[in-house]
Amino acid sequence: MKKIIVIICLCFSATFYGQIDFEEIVNVNSVDAQRFLSGYLQPIPRGFGNGLSSGWYNTAKAHKLFGIDISVIANMSLIPEEGETFTFRNSDYSSAIQLDNSNISEANLPTILGSKDLSDRPLIRYTDSNGSISVSALPGFREDVKSTIGFNAVPSAIIQVGVGLWKNTDLKVRFIPEIDSNGNSASAFGIGVMHDIKQWIPFVKRLPIDVSIFAGYTNLKSTVLLDEDNNPDELVNFNTNSMTYQLLLSKKLSILTIYGGLGTTSYNSDIEIRGYSSDLDFGFDGNSFRANAGLRFKLAFLDISAEYALQEYDVFSARVGFSIR
Repeated sequence: MKKIIVIICLCFSATFYGQIDFEEIVNVNSVDAQRFLSGYLQPIPRGFGNGLSSGWYNTAKAHKLFGIDISVIANMSLIPEEGETFTFRNSDYSSAIQLDNSNISEANLPTILGSKDLSDRPLIRYTDSNGSISVSALPGFREDVKSTIGFNAVPSAIIQVGVGLWKNTDLKVRFIPEIDSNGNSASAFGIGVMHDIKQWIPFVKRLPIDVSIFAGYTNLKSTVLLDEDNNPDELVNFNTNSMTYQLLLSKKLSILTIYGGLGTTSYNSDIEIRGYSSDLDFGFDGNSFRANAGLRFKLAFLDISAEYALQEYDVFSARVGFSIR
């Protein structure tokens, strides 16, 4: 099971990073390369940053003391239209990298999860001491992603364990055990706390719903080799941290539970590209309001749920596992 989860995270990154020829861009100069690739790569860290804030809970009711749940959670961060392109302006770059069209000074180029059609990829002129070369803008892999997983999205998956503590408090731990596959590696760890506040508010005690507050943190690290056979030093290191704070509500109806939450989510992500003439480092961060709603099905110990969250990148989450007490 843990191999499957790591493969979901790794293969998504490796498949698409591995098809990109960074050479022309990275060898221009580090300032231009940093600016260009920051726009091109941004859906990946933003997708993971939003996805890792999801799937933490499927009820606002805490376990009884030492009750436990174990689940596998899959998230899909859906790429919005604005995440499929970024704006290239000649004025933002040196003469080493410009649009190869004197009639335009800016254009929308595909991100890594945008279009691969040549009609959407204007020519870019790269200039160095050896002269100039014009090539189409880097391709996006939107169609490849859709054909693989059905949506233009950044997928992630994680194992989570929750345990009931005192005063109607649940401690939740999520993780991906570190696995190395031909030099590509990934691992994740997160911790969250859910506390029932209904017990402390007199008028809320009488309501026929469960009410809790939740805070959760997740860290994901991965390394992807770009050319493991010929250039094993060419790689991408990825690190993201995600936080979420929410007010939770739920209502149990026999074997079904309707649940939802309101709050915020934030993240910061770092990407390092190594092994080229210049080492490049990128930082991404974001925060947004978050609202989600979901449905849980529980029969005996079996626990299945699905939810949809509205945030910077909307996220669909599904989980399956078992829950006791």
